[in-house]
Amino acid sequence: MKNWLKAFFLGFFCHRHSKASTKFGYSNIFLAFALAMVFLWAGFVGGDMLPFNLHYQNSPNFQQTAQAVFANSNPSNRLVAVVENGDLKVAKSGGEFVQQLFVNTFENEEDKQTYSVGDCHVVVDTRPASTLAEVEAVCASNDGKNTVISYEEYLALSDVAKLNFDFKLNYTGRAFELTTDLVETYEQYLEGLGNESTQQAQNLATQLAQNKLTTEQYNREIYQLYFSNYYPSISAYESTSKVPLLRNYYYHNYISQGANNYLLVFDDYVTGAFQTKNGVDVAFYGFYNDLPNGSIVADGATQSQAQRMVDDFVKQAFHANLYLNCYAHAMNVFSLVPFVALMLMVASILSSSLLKLMGVESVQTLGEMFKVVGAYTWICGAIGAVFAIAIGFFARKSSIVALSLVAFFVALIARCIVFVLKEKSLHKQLQQQKTEQAGG
Repeated sequence: MKNWLKAFFLGFFCHRHSKASTKFGYSNIFLAFALAMVFLWAGFVGGDMLPFNLHYQNSPNFQQTAQAVFANSNPSNRLVAVVENGDLKVAKSGGEFVQQLFVNTFENEEDKQTYSVGDCHVVVDTRPASTLAEVEAVCASNDGKNTVISYEEYLALSDVAKLNFDFKLNYTGRAFELTTDLVETYEQYLEGLGNESTQQAQNLATQLAQNKLTTEQYNREIYQLYFSNYYPSISAYESTSKVPLLRNYYYHNYISQGANNYLLVFDDYVTGAFQTKNGVDVAFYGFYNDLPNGSIVADGATQSQAQRMVDDFVKQAFHANLYLNCYAHAMNVFSLVPFVALMLMVASILSSSLLKLMGVESVQTLGEMFKVVGAYTWICGAIGAVFAIAIGFFARKSSIVALSLVAFFVALIARCIVFVLKEKSLHKQLQQQKTEQAGG
């Protein structure tokens, strides 16, 4: 047992213990591999979470924009925000808590002058995520002429002519209201289809009559059924809904169009992107579920206290994302298992091949070499994890996984080369000893 512990825990640092790994079973490889993946997972999470507070403090425009919204030096411009059981309620100074768009500096010049600092934009919209979006359905030509026609005009084209156009949705930024007249129009359309959707609409009407659905639920279900039949798939615009949602207006009209310095505050989460003074690009999501109930800025707080409270709000909202990040990176690590296993195989084959080319036969088989390399895996995983955390302070999050894997592989290959060179040196010493003994 003592020898196994030395081989497993000291093999990376000591050649003799490293060589002793060949005497033990392949289970050591799996144990070291599992530890390596745990270390990498911890590194990914740490690199994602730990640097945020520092990045936030090093992004004055973003920080001051957040403070201008909820801790504005002019009390009449300050928005009052209260966390209640994981939801954010917002009101204008002296007003009531309502679900509405409060601030949009992308489009409102007065808002921009009041709340934006530098080139940072901010949106505060507490309408529910399920709010329907008003959209304009059009079709744009794909022949390079950028001809745009309405969807109704597209439907009137021949099947051949339709091939020259691509379906597009333009989000107007306004909420879509399901009026009684519109719902009746949708019902008539579905009734005229005479297919499975017609039967589904009839079933919905029955559920409404039986009070199994509220009128609001019925109207939304009818709209979804109509939209799915009348328009092509909108999976390019909505990943979680069959119909356009207002929340995605901000993504399609701002973020996907290149906005990279913004703060979006919704009723259920906050998201943003900014660049630090050191040039690090940061994008984040945050939730309110770990925040205590009550006002973000306490009554009677001084200006400096109010600003610190806003800073705490942003930081705590981000760190409430911990469990989601842990889960996401766990899934990420599982997807990386084949690549890490391939790295071990490459390192083993390379080491074994180098030894044979040098005429060193101290490690007889590829399997034995695999055991030696496997003993290095968990330490290389720890090196990759430390590298991942360090990267998080100096580079964007999207590079953490790739660069830490590079660090893992470089450390593994470097240690294998050291092993090969040491074996070559020992082999040379042994040959010299034999020569001296023969000569004596």
